[in-house]
Amino acid sequence: MAKAKTAIKQELTIQPRKSDGTRPARRLRLTGVVPGVVYGRSFKPMAVQVNAREMSKVLRAAAGAHSVLNLKLDGGKGESWEKPALVAEVQHHPVSGHILHVDFRTITLTERIKVPVGVELTGVPIGVKQDGGVLEHFLREVEVECLPAEIPAHITFDVSNLGIGQNVHVRDLAVPAGAKILTDPDSTIAAVQAHREEKVVEEVAAVTEPEVIREKKDKEDEGEAEAGEKPEAKGKPEAKGEDKAKK
Repeated sequence: MAKAKTAIKQELTIQPRKSDGTRPARRLRLTGVVPGVVYGRSFKPMAVQVNAREMSKVLRAAAGAHSVLNLKLDGGKGESWEKPALVAEVQHHPVSGHILHVDFRTITLTERIKVPVGVELTGVPIGVKQDGGVLEHFLREVEVECLPAEIPAHITFDVSNLGIGQNVHVRDLAVPAGAKILTDPDSTIAAVQAHREEKVVEEVAAVTEPEVIREKKDKEDEGEAEAGEKPEAKGKPEAKGEDKAKK
């Protein structure tokens, strides 16, 4: 049966970012700081920055990126506040994987929100252990609507009893009370399929005979035939003796 774990609230301190642009952001990253933005309903977007290590800890935590954060703005002598927020988007370097930019979305704890929640499969299906099948995991996230404090860190499903040809659908999942899955219930999350052996197809190269160019030879043969052809005799000259006899 599917189970869900409730997210744990975490704290994260951010500071106002004084300058925007590519170059200032690059200089921040060299000092171990990640540029970001905070936005929300009735909240003017604000450029901020956060310690890269602290941000990585939040993302690696059990609750992951979908947990509710107690976001603390440390403005020094300037503006300071605390707001509940979610990590809306994280950009990573395509090669190193380092965090390049992060977006935070402020929320209201009494209003329901829609968030993506990861689906984790546990156990080894019978169809894999006994029948040599293959477990295919198709859908790895579902959209959930709930209060911020009830966001599941992830939803798990035990696939141990699945045999070959059996599927797991969104309708088979369970979430905590008060939450609702918005993803199509008929969507397939995972399936156990029979193992397909790859057949090596031997391709036999077709042997083609070289094209024989006969055009030139045919012309030569025609020329030789014309040169050796004797003209037809129009008539044999009558012998003189025959002429005299006729006379």
